[in-house]
Amino acid sequence: MARSHQLTGKSLFLCGETFFMPRYLRITFLLLCGILGLSSCQTVFQGLYGIHGLRPVSSSEMQQLAGRYGIPANQVFVLDTSYRAFLSHLHRRDSAAAKNHYQPLQAAYYDRKGQLQSFYINCYAGGFPNLAWNAAGGLNQFPPKPQAPADTALPLSDYLRYLRQPSGQPLPAQPTADHTIVVQWSRFMGRQSRRLIQAAQRNAALARPGSTVQLLFVNNDNLATYLETRQAQFATKPN
Repeated sequence: MARSHQLTGKSLFLCGETFFMPRYLRITFLLLCGILGLSSCQTVFQGLYGIHGLRPVSSSEMQQLAGRYGIPANQVFVLDTSYRAFLSHLHRRDSAAAKNHYQPLQAAYYDRKGQLQSFYINCYAGGFPNLAWNAAGGLNQFPPKPQAPADTALPLSDYLRYLRQPSGQPLPAQPTADHTIVVQWSRFMGRQSRRLIQAAQRNAALARPGSTVQLLFVNNDNLATYLETRQAQFATKPN
């Protein structure tokens, strides 16, 4: 997959590098792209990783998906479309950090002070045909060893302002916890979402007895669809 520094819906699928297929499979895949064309190539790629097409997700469907993925109802939240403004502003200052915070699959670990301790995103996971979240063994401890760079761009207090309840209502006041894990997931990322959710839940279970761990599972389907729609509108505007 090509590099992209544009904050668009399609860039949710881009990591600056390919999903880390073995080299022989990557070569085969690129040859297949040349034969089938880019449109068919994208379809094949999405099928291999279990990725679905982008579309809005209603509150009721989100709750159903959460149940299928093993997320307790009181841990389900939505990423508001205002998150795009934060990313666009960050992109002007630090495009690499913006790219990381723009990925469709994320697990951000915050300490009691609300500072990012450890950051896991799909770009750094590797693996085929499933992302390997624990390839280096980082999730064998809690908090986990770092995977992606842990920056200071999005402290927990700011992050919470972009979260909503599935109904669209503002997020209620959250209790202070020793550790807070914010996991971004979606319908369109299919089984890769489920695997990240399970990995985060298993890791949280390793927390020291007596410490408090808050898990927030944040769906980003509607944000991704909104960004894709805006990009399509922008592309059709006359110069």
